[in-house]
Amino acid sequence: MSLQRNLFASFVLSVFVLAATAAMQSALAQVQVAVIGDSNVYGKGISPSENYPAQLQAALNARGLSASVSNGGINGDTSSGLAGRLESAVPSGTRVAVIWIGINDIRRGSSMAEVQANVAGIVSRLRAKGIDAYVIRPPVYNVADHQNPALTVGGGDKHFNAAGYRKMVGKTIGPIASLVSKAAKKKAA
Repeated sequence: MSLQRNLFASFVLSVFVLAATAAMQSALAQVQVAVIGDSNVYGKGISPSENYPAQLQAALNARGLSASVSNGGINGDTSSGLAGRLESAVPSGTRVAVIWIGINDIRRGSSMAEVQANVAGIVSRLRAKGIDAYVIRPPVYNVADHQNPALTVGGGDKHFNAAGYRKMVGKTIGPIASLVSKAAKKKAA
């Protein structure tokens, strides 16, 4: 009987150790993704569960990727504003950043060259910290989609609704999932 108890105890302990190890590896492999930008990121006019970062996290998780996606969007922000608050917009431990900014710059009279230079500076600063970056820009981001009532919350601002963000996630999930997968492999190694 003593031998059976010892075998059973050893088996239970082995299962516990394997489960704990798997849980630790899963937690360690979770990739922090920061989505940063303006109201397109924030999700002006809709529930936080329907905005782009929330839908991106759901899409990444549905692909079997362990990711935690933060929302660093501020209504009305510009590329120079984002550059100024970059440290606070990107949480510690972030491995992938998604940048969606620029429409407010253009509305306020900035040139496309100025926006591109600001975004390039943001990307450079992120990469210097070992953070991979994906920039949402035309043609993936089509400003004309804001004119489609099926994709917007309505009103004068024409911000995306849940369907509009779902469409954007569909357009961006491939390259972002690749970056998250790459970061998870680095983290697990």
